[in-house]
Amino acid sequence: MSNAKKRLSLTIDADLDQIITERAKQIGIPKSALVTFATSLFLNQLRAEEVLSGDTNAIYQVIRKDYELLTSVDNLDK
Repeated sequence: MSNAKKRLSLTIDADLDQIITERAKQIGIPKSALVTFATSLFLNQLRAEEVLSGDTNAIYQVIRKDYELLTSVDNLDK
């Protein structure tokens, strides 16, 4: 990975933000560092799953369905 830094704006559920805040305080690191580490860990696990299963599309379908479900619920609130 490159050492260059990029800023990313995220909108997350308040409950998830509370969990991240509590864990970051518990560990003694900034929330951004925890989110960066968790994202990197997730992407490495995703890559390993793709290699092991040979099916690079299955997990992406799960992610896509979850996203579609969340956005459809959000649209109901509007």
